[in-house]
Amino acid sequence: MESAFDIGTGYLMYLPINFFILPLFVDVIQNQEFFGIMQISALFTCVALLRKYTIRRWFEKMRLAE
Repeated sequence: MESAFDIGTGYLMYLPINFFILPLFVDVIQNQEFFGIMQISALFTCVALLRKYTIRRWFEKMRLAE
């Protein structure tokens, strides 16, 4: 259940992130600038870590409440 929720949440979160953030990096992507691509990767990694941490804590709290 946690994995399915995590995947669905990730999909729904990254749709608007891709729509709003990636256009800011069009030149970086076209020029294949290493540091710009690292910034994009760091952004997505931070969002993923925060999402996974929050979901894990929430499911753990629900498990302990049972």
